[in-house]
Amino acid sequence: MKIDAAPRILAVAVTCAVILIGFVANEGAARANGQEVLMPVEGTDPRDLLSGHYVQLAFNQRLDPDEHCPAPQNGDWAALRSRGDIYVVVGGAGSRAEAEQVGPVLVKARYTCSPPSPPTGNDAPGAPGNVHLDLSIDRFYVSQAEAQRIEAALAAQRNDASRRVLAIVSVGRDGIARLKGLVIDNQRLELNWL
Repeated sequence: MKIDAAPRILAVAVTCAVILIGFVANEGAARANGQEVLMPVEGTDPRDLLSGHYVQLAFNQRLDPDEHCPAPQNGDWAALRSRGDIYVVVGGAGSRAEAEQVGPVLVKARYTCSPPSPPTGNDAPGAPGNVHLDLSIDRFYVSQAEAQRIEAALAAQRNDASRRVLAIVSVGRDGIARLKGLVIDNQRLELNWL
């Protein structure tokens, strides 16, 4: 028995739609069920003139001159620990089991560190350092009004070294970080894709 082309095409289209819906629902469930952590972020220009309004984020943790870099990473797992209301990188490891020895929240990520410069004896306070965490989350789409609001908060944060913008990240049991939203001036902005 030969099936006409139209029903075959329709069957393939329905199958693809079901797979896509399943993927989106699975990611939504993973985002909702993961451990929620707040992380410091810095921004870049949130406007992409050709494709809409994106907010580009860099997960950077500031190190004061008296702080030290985490040990150099030797694998694909980073360990995070709570410091006040945010989570910071405390080390890395080659396996999940090794990373559990370093910190309580484990994420598949890479980090690099630029150490702070210590204070000099001439009343110079020293320069801060930076830990950059690559979570494979770099940008997301928002409306123009939200993008401009986020841009203003990120620019103000850059000028006064405050933490006006924090990322809400969901870390799943699989170790994958998924962006849930932002906290901007103590107001929560949820990114609802569904």
